[in-house]
Amino acid sequence: MIKGLYSAFSAMEAAWKYQDVLANNIANSNTVGYKREVGSMQSFPDVLLSQQAAVPAPIAARIQAVVGQIGTGKFVAEFTTDFQQGNLQQTGQELDLSLEAGFFAVQGADGQVFYTRAGRFQRDAAGDLVTTAGYHVLGEDGAPISIGNRPVRISADGSIVSGDQEIARLQVVDFTPADLRRAGEAYFRANNEGQRITGGVRQGFLEQSNSDLSEDMTTMVAVQRTYQANQSVISRLDQTLDLAAGQLGRWR
Repeated sequence: MIKGLYSAFSAMEAAWKYQDVLANNIANSNTVGYKREVGSMQSFPDVLLSQQAAVPAPIAARIQAVVGQIGTGKFVAEFTTDFQQGNLQQTGQELDLSLEAGFFAVQGADGQVFYTRAGRFQRDAAGDLVTTAGYHVLGEDGAPISIGNRPVRISADGSIVSGDQEIARLQVVDFTPADLRRAGEAYFRANNEGQRITGGVRQGFLEQSNSDLSEDMTTMVAVQRTYQANQSVISRLDQTLDLAAGQLGRWR
């Protein structure tokens, strides 16, 4: 019975954590460049049950009789990021950019470098190319890109041209999923340097969130029902234990 409480509690805890992740995916279903998180559930190791008293047999042959196995619930083994590309939306805006592969390199005010596929860029007051969060977009040389107030064309290889002059070239870096860790809604930090790549830049397009709203909502309902069902199990077991503690001592 105590193991039943533990199994139900572990299932509730896993459902609670999974619900938080699903809620975040749903909240960011319209966030440009957002990559959803998915959770993988895993069972705790099964416990082998055996009869504690020796089975009737000659002393030399006495063994513990195996009753069977009992599981002790589930837990969320890990949350991983789904880096599958989101749908591309054509905006026609000069500084809206998308990528076929890799990530844009951007730099925060404290000098930290982040990587993102959220290509909704703009000019700041100084004419620098920045993200909506104010991070500077980095060029191939690792320096912030300044485009001034002049109209620009951005080609597939990431070169930024004004008139007949190439101003800069975007730094695009590719990584394996294991090399990245989440650092915001659509931003990541890298564990390794990654590989510089060229090509695949599209001007006038934005990559939408890869969250599947209908799938996440359906999973959310299932997770909530799992939580409620195990909450009911704990309540019933608690009532049974209370009854046992209050009445078993009276029996003779």
